[in-house]
Amino acid sequence: MEASLRGSTNFNDRSDYSVALMYLGRSPEAVELLQRLEKEKPGQYFIAANLGTACELSGNNEEALRWINEGIRRNPDSHEGTEWLHVKILEAKIAQEKDPNYFKKHSVLELQPQTLGEDLSVGQQHISRKKLAEAIQHQLAEREQFVKPPDPAVASLLFDYAAIEAVSTTLESAKSILEMAMEYGYPPDKVQPLTNLYDRRIAWRKTKQYGFYALVGVGFLALLYLLYQRGIFVLSRR
Repeated sequence: MEASLRGSTNFNDRSDYSVALMYLGRSPEAVELLQRLEKEKPGQYFIAANLGTACELSGNNEEALRWINEGIRRNPDSHEGTEWLHVKILEAKIAQEKDPNYFKKHSVLELQPQTLGEDLSVGQQHISRKKLAEAIQHQLAEREQFVKPPDPAVASLLFDYAAIEAVSTTLESAKSILEMAMEYGYPPDKVQPLTNLYDRRIAWRKTKQYGFYALVGVGFLALLYLLYQRGIFVLSRR
């Protein structure tokens, strides 16, 4: 992509070229190019969005936040309406710059795994649990194209996602996401208590299932014996 677009003078081609630069890890070059494009045609949504991403990948989270907010202003429905979550991620990353231990005490969304209802409040955002899960999936899918472990922000977002998964789908899938969170650098001492809780719940669920099947089996045998006693049917020796 970079080779095919290199040297093009077309506005859209040069915008796409900036994306290729980001994929190649040359984000500072992408920032310079996008800044020139913004001056040429101010107000384009995709320039603001890409500039925000390029700034973030270059380590300038303050500038990234400014451009992502500008992108939302230009197109509130972009990225399926999930860019508000990009803002939360950047705010958390900026907080970490001020406090290196921020992600040891906080997560991106500050969810409480034990008390997740159907409707949630994340800052000023009121959203259903299902919509929040979809927003996290969308943002993670985009972010993981550029960001590799370890990454505290992705780790934190995965931790929050696991909490939603535990109450929405299965505890087993939630445990898998917690493992990913640790791969991205989430503190094991915060993950392990939740993993232990999920293990206990899984074990209890299986115990109840086995108990139910055992009860059904005993009941069925008792019914057969009762029918036999009443002569309704006869069990042959064979």
